[in-house]
Amino acid sequence: MGDNITIKDIAAKAGVGIGTVSRVLNNSPNVKDSTRSEVLRIAKELNYVPNGAARMLVRQSHSSATVGLLLPVVENQFFFELIKYIHSCLKEQQFNIMIFSTDHGHDSVVHHIVEQRLTAVLTLGDPPLTASEQEILNFHKIPFLYVDYHDAESSFITYDSVKGSVLAADYLISRQCKKIMMIGLTDRSQQQLDRFDGFRKRAEEVGGIQVSELCINSEEECCDISLSLMNDKSLDGIFYFSDTLAYGGIQARMECGRKVSIIGYDDIFPSKYMKLSTVKQSSEILGTRAAEMVIEMVRQREDGEEKKLLQAILEPQLIDRDS
Repeated sequence: MGDNITIKDIAAKAGVGIGTVSRVLNNSPNVKDSTRSEVLRIAKELNYVPNGAARMLVRQSHSSATVGLLLPVVENQFFFELIKYIHSCLKEQQFNIMIFSTDHGHDSVVHHIVEQRLTAVLTLGDPPLTASEQEILNFHKIPFLYVDYHDAESSFITYDSVKGSVLAADYLISRQCKKIMMIGLTDRSQQQLDRFDGFRKRAEEVGGIQVSELCINSEEECCDISLSLMNDKSLDGIFYFSDTLAYGGIQARMECGRKVSIIGYDDIFPSKYMKLSTVKQSSEILGTRAAEMVIEMVRQREDGEEKKLLQAILEPQLIDRDS
């Protein structure tokens, strides 16, 4: 039945115009969520197969397969290292990659992904796809995987940020820190919320430790703000949400001449040369595993298997460089 169904049939049953159905199927904006859901429901009920999806029913060689990478910020060093290993693993399996910036949201990006019939999608960090974006990808049978983000209802791979923050807390506690500042960014990503929550809870378990939180607008501000904080002689420890923030703290500590204990998070490439103690989440392991998982999701679809959620949480590691 699906072979003979057209968007005219869907429009007639949904009581909307052909243009509305076309916008829904291509994830174009300016469609109410309720209308979008109803059109997709009817399309599924009628077993409608888009032209591009029909071509995908024939098993493709991986040489023509392209995976989309959704990148929320272009200046994130950890994500760049992550992409290196994702690309390396996918390339070995003859997959291409296409990188999209989602600085201004996912809507237009998902539209391009659907229009170009990409094989799968990896979305890095925050923010997650909206319910309607997930719905349109699922309708077009384009699997997606969250990387460095967790969602119980979706496939994902991430490091355990709560366990990582406990490692960071224990590091500063072992150095006899009693007054600790946590410094993060104002966008308050899921990773940051998890890390700061885990750190605070660990400090409360130990007791006798004062923990405060400060969120700043950008990494460029971190040195000056850290220097100002270090004027408080009672401050003896700082936990930075990321290594790139902690670099500002290293510079501030050099300028003020005080021995304030510092720990970052990620263990990106420059950190060993900065002699920064940090919590390591290996970009090589995360990137390779993410690529392997999305390849498996593509295989499941091509083999006609029932969609299964693939979820993995990796263990972080403390790197002590005496900072």
